[in-house]
Amino acid sequence: MLKKVSFFCLLAVFAYSANAVAQSNDAMIASIAKYNDNVNADIAAEKLFSHRVTLNTESSKTRLWGKISKYQENLTCYFEVRDGLTILKKIIILSDIADRQSYTDMLFDESGNPALVFYTNNLKNASSANDRYMYSNRKLIYFSTTKNTELGAVTDSYDESNFETKQINDGLEMMTKAENYKKMFDAIAKVQMSQF
Repeated sequence: MLKKVSFFCLLAVFAYSANAVAQSNDAMIASIAKYNDNVNADIAAEKLFSHRVTLNTESSKTRLWGKISKYQENLTCYFEVRDGLTILKKIIILSDIADRQSYTDMLFDESGNPALVFYTNNLKNASSANDRYMYSNRKLIYFSTTKNTELGAVTDSYDESNFETKQINDGLEMMTKAENYKKMFDAIAKVQMSQF
């Protein structure tokens, strides 16, 4: 009898803790979404500084970029200056790659870590997927992909309880990409701010 009671108590504790983790992730996802909305509002209200950078400006010529006949990235970095420090909020990247155009939106938390990466592989194709990766403390906590179909938008979403290996690997790749773009921004900001 004591073993059954202990088993059910242990099961109840496990169920409670799983529910608490799920609620915690839901709260974190909602917090990231709200923070993203606030940053977007600051961008629209022109409250943030911005730098625009074009990579591979000669893409329209016949030069090959690796194996690609056309490749160009247009980046806009949005940031604020607080107490002499530059704090990156968001990087938006519009890339022309051969015959397609991709869009990437990278949101950074107050510590400079990626919080959200939104990626569309091909803006010219209405049925192209829109992928969303959310992070907390450099850990993937949520992934969703939305595809437009004849019946409307279809979204599949995943969290830590049901991630697949591909989603984790893609999430890590996107986080690394965001961190590398942040390093580029930090280098530019360091040169710029050293004058003041």
